[in-house]
Amino acid sequence: MEKTITDIHYFWHGKSITKMELLTFHSAWKNQHQPVLWTYEEKIENLPEFVKLLPATTLLNKETFEYYLYSLKLPIASISDIIRYEILLRFGGIYSDTDIVILKNLNGITESEYFCSTYEYNYGELSSNCLMRLEKSSQIAKYLSKECAIRIDEIKNNTVENFDYCYLGPFLVQKCAKEIDVSILPFDYINPISWRWTNKLIAYNKIDFKFFIKLFIRKLLGKNVSGYQITKNTFAVHLSNETWKQNSLNKNENYHSLSIYEKLKKRYLKDE
Repeated sequence: MEKTITDIHYFWHGKSITKMELLTFHSAWKNQHQPVLWTYEEKIENLPEFVKLLPATTLLNKETFEYYLYSLKLPIASISDIIRYEILLRFGGIYSDTDIVILKNLNGITESEYFCSTYEYNYGELSSNCLMRLEKSSQIAKYLSKECAIRIDEIKNNTVENFDYCYLGPFLVQKCAKEIDVSILPFDYINPISWRWTNKLIAYNKIDFKFFIKLFIRKLLGKNVSGYQITKNTFAVHLSNETWKQNSLNKNENYHSLSIYEKLKKRYLKDE
């Protein structure tokens, strides 16, 4: 039976995309999802024709966007949080960051509303908003929109100590999950590889044999290997773009053939 084509919403700021975003969109399309990209650009270089482009000005006017970006100096990651909550409040559906590669159709996840999660070792599994699904105007969608507005006012009034880009993102949905009953996907559904291991597992030029020997021994001894591997439950792989910057990794470069990034490119971009 043919799967239903379901939209996945994204936001992008910039006049061109890299191989990572190209990989993200192709993976969605090839797993029978329609990528819907919200942007302030009229045209984006390298964007595949199958991606549906929509104006972000209908969500957040450009003057406000530029105020957040240049006056408040919010990172794009935080502005994308503001925009995702607006999309989900108005339209519902699935929202994803542009660094998440789909492995299988997300309609296999039966919950009508959910947050994904990450594995944070001593803290266990914590909810995240890097990929989420909500119903239009639902209680959760309204909560996130309202709480986001409150936090923006706090930022404007300079009452937030040690601002972190997670303040409008993971930290907000974690607060929501404590106050409202919402399904939290197991971490390995979307974030099977911990952001800590980006340059060890996702993108690297040389194999870190010491790292892999330690991992092999952990498996051999039956120790916890959460955050180190893709599992049979995995629907998508979050490539953790923010950690690429920290590790001076270039999204357009080629890496070791055994790296997860190159394996995914071979799977989805071999004809590109």
